[in-house]
Amino acid sequence: MPTALRVFVPFALAYLLSYLLRVVNAVAGAPVTAEFDLSPAQLGLMTSLFYMGFVITQFPLGILMDRYGPRRVEAGMWVVGAAGCVVFATAGDSSQLFLGRFLIGVGASIALMGPMTAYRHWFPPEQRAMIVGLHMACGGVGSALGGGPTEALMDAIGWRGVFLVIGAATIAASLLILTVVPRRHEPRHPTDTRILAREMFAVLTSRTLWRIAPLAATVQIGLLAVVSLWAGPWLRQVVQMPTDEAAAWLSATSVGLIAGFLGYGVIFSRAERYGLSMHVFVIGAIAVMLCPILFIVLPLEATPPIWILYAAIGPVAVHTYNITSQQFPVEMAARVNTALNLVVFACAFLGQWGFSLILDLYRNDEGAPTREGFQVAFVALLAIQLVAMLPLLLAKSREPEPAPVRPS
Repeated sequence: MPTALRVFVPFALAYLLSYLLRVVNAVAGAPVTAEFDLSPAQLGLMTSLFYMGFVITQFPLGILMDRYGPRRVEAGMWVVGAAGCVVFATAGDSSQLFLGRFLIGVGASIALMGPMTAYRHWFPPEQRAMIVGLHMACGGVGSALGGGPTEALMDAIGWRGVFLVIGAATIAASLLILTVVPRRHEPRHPTDTRILAREMFAVLTSRTLWRIAPLAATVQIGLLAVVSLWAGPWLRQVVQMPTDEAAAWLSATSVGLIAGFLGYGVIFSRAERYGLSMHVFVIGAIAVMLCPILFIVLPLEATPPIWILYAAIGPVAVHTYNITSQQFPVEMAARVNTALNLVVFACAFLGQWGFSLILDLYRNDEGAPTREGFQVAFVALLAIQLVAMLPLLLAKSREPEPAPVRPS
């Protein structure tokens, strides 16, 4: 197998599984909610614990990957994800559900940062945007599998069986990464952990990061927290579609996601050559903000296609990892990526939970979310995104700060 494929394929397949695990509750959430009598707020909290797993791991993962390389670290983390699938599948009460979902998030927390770090080492900047786009498209395939195919598999073996099958697949992904990905760029003489941690703190407090991170994080709330969980309830309970028709729309939304990932790969590859990547990101972020407005003002029957549009333009912020990491030395790639990812998934956790808390305030007599609740939640999301634009728009200079210098 060509070396580029040995780098790309194992990481991409693992990312497919991570995206499937991210969105699976859009379908599995209904039977889980019924069995454990969960409220919308409890369902939102349970699902958002996936992102809390990301938040607590980003700091150590950045240090570990820059010290030992992404291959070994990602292979180990997926074992934790598999354990989370087993705990979730065998849960007897809601606390075990919450623990399983959290462990799944811990395991999947490296599924983008590991490849982003590896690709920074293996591919030049003009190729990297397309590689990232192809990688993210594999996530879109995972999202598609989380719609109709998961619904069909769940009908055959139940939601518990679905999570056991995914758990077995994550073990296979771990072994594939460990045995197939080349070792060439792994550090031969690991840097002292204290130095790595000190540099990580420098990244976390840098103006370069915080000019980009607020908008990158809040734009991704729509894709990570809203589309991945609430598209299904909107279609089934607000638009009142039959379950099979709603599942078909969810799969169509995933097609939009794949198209967005591939399209942005092409766009950012060209923008990189002319130094316009940041401009493309800002334009895309503004386009993302139009989607909540459409959900608020359009008649219900016109809204299902908007989920496809939301999924297609939502991935624009993924390329901010590449934009940000290029402003630091390659030896710091993992820590720069995970520092940004820490902010992104902290916002995703709070955004998904906060969105569900608002929906919980506007439930109908049957306990289901209402359009009024969604409208209030979308207004809140839009307000947060507009505020998050200010650091980027008000920045006096877009020149990066000097990177942290190691003592000799």
